[in-house]
Amino acid sequence: MKGSIEERTFIESISDGRYSLQAVITVTMSGINIYLGGGERDHIGSIAVSIPRESLTGSGKISCTTSIFNLLSHKDGDIAIIASEEVCKRTNQVTVVCAGIHVDNATPDELRRLEKNARSLTNTIVTKYKKLENNNEK
Repeated sequence: MKGSIEERTFIESISDGRYSLQAVITVTMSGINIYLGGGERDHIGSIAVSIPRESLTGSGKISCTTSIFNLLSHKDGDIAIIASEEVCKRTNQVTVVCAGIHVDNATPDELRRLEKNARSLTNTIVTKYKKLENNNEK
């Protein structure tokens, strides 16, 4: 993708009170870097790296291989993996997601709400990426 790094960086968010999420996305010449934070305290908790490859089913679809690194006592990895793998598979780009989302004493329902918001934000990121990619091809 052409253009300066400023032209290839954008911010997306989901507003939902203490379940709000923000993402800063930079499209590099060789992949996509995303910081995904939110809840009551954004931070650095987990990093997921997804590398696109052909699906092992032989269907010809794009799949990916993902590696995860969690900081001590952090459980942001599930959301980092969701975002990293979905963006990777839908864009065919190496994708790195650094996630840090914290809600004090989150219940299972609250965690599901954060995951739902992360999936929605991921869809928004892919849509924006594809729009940038299409504009770049013109």
